[in-house]
Amino acid sequence: MKGQNKALLTYNGEHFIVRQVKEMRTICSKIIVVTNDASPYEDCLPSGLSYIPDIYLGHGPLSGFHAAFAKVETDYAWVVGCDSPNISAPAASWMLTRFKKGDYAAVLPIINGKHQMLHGVYRPHLILPIIIERLEMLQYRLSGLLDSMHWLGVNKDDLLGAGIHEDFTADVDTPEQYKDLLHISNRRLR
Repeated sequence: MKGQNKALLTYNGEHFIVRQVKEMRTICSKIIVVTNDASPYEDCLPSGLSYIPDIYLGHGPLSGFHAAFAKVETDYAWVVGCDSPNISAPAASWMLTRFKKGDYAAVLPIINGKHQMLHGVYRPHLILPIIIERLEMLQYRLSGLLDSMHWLGVNKDDLLGAGIHEDFTADVDTPEQYKDLLHISNRRLR
């Protein structure tokens, strides 16, 4: 996004992060925002959120996972990336039920062959030691984490069977994708 803070992009009149916090509050007892500078969010987000910085600076999403998982007190955590405006509490709740089918460390959507790690449900205390090991070995690729843990992928058909459309996984990485998102939104409003 050419240096623009994706969390502060707007969609349907709200910043992405505001939309996300509203959705997460419907099922989460605590919300942790991993950021090295909380000041852009303090005026737009409600009180009661925890803001924490990366401990391993400059190593992308894996650093964010580490910082959050080091502070999580619950057995499960729903992780979302700041660039997804349509996250889904029903999808996260349904993924949580999938843990009962096996001893998984994570349950994540797989859409069009791509695992969506930034809209997954995780068992932080199982994964944190693996994350620390990867960071200390200078292995920062987030998807590499999947090679080191037992996880379950759920696909479009699984989600549709639960009455959930996969559009909650859409993210915005480029100005063109943002423009497309706004175009689709405007078309729906007409």
